[in-house]
Amino acid sequence: MQSAVDGFNVCIFAYGQTGSGKTYTLQGTQDQPGLTPRSIVKVFDIVSNMSNSKVNLSCTMVELYMNQLTDLLLPQDEEIRPLEVRDMPNGMVEIVNVTEVPIKSVSQAEEIFESGLNGRKVHETNMNDASSRSHLVYSIKIDVYNPSTKARTIGKLSFLDLAGSEKHQKTNSDKASHEEAHAVN
Repeated sequence: MQSAVDGFNVCIFAYGQTGSGKTYTLQGTQDQPGLTPRSIVKVFDIVSNMSNSKVNLSCTMVELYMNQLTDLLLPQDEEIRPLEVRDMPNGMVEIVNVTEVPIKSVSQAEEIFESGLNGRKVHETNMNDASSRSHLVYSIKIDVYNPSTKARTIGKLSFLDLAGSEKHQKTNSDKASHEEAHAVN
């Protein structure tokens, strides 16, 4: 978390077969928060101690489902925009046209995270009753400006919950699910 606040790009991947605990590791539960909610708290702890800097936090959340990138934070009343992944000159990977939501508190960040998760594609398989059928990317951008030194850093903390990878025979899924699995892999 400190590295992201210091201006580095940090990425945490959860990869494995369906039912191995990827989503649980990143999301957790109300009683046992996963890496993402705990990291949100830690980032706010770190930036709250940076009294001589101006810090702006924002987040994005997208899913890649059947080779289609979807903005999970796009307000319902807004028209869907095409999303494009680009390498930027500053070394960051940006998604053009994605909804970037400013975050001011832990509770707001957690609420936005939960809201975005509600739009994620899940499907029942023999291996998991709510298997994630998409790759999820939740990112927090940390923009830090120090007025006394005129230094500015921008870091990004990204959490990737990859869809379950498994053999078709193990899931005993229908044709549509088989096509999903092929797109996932």
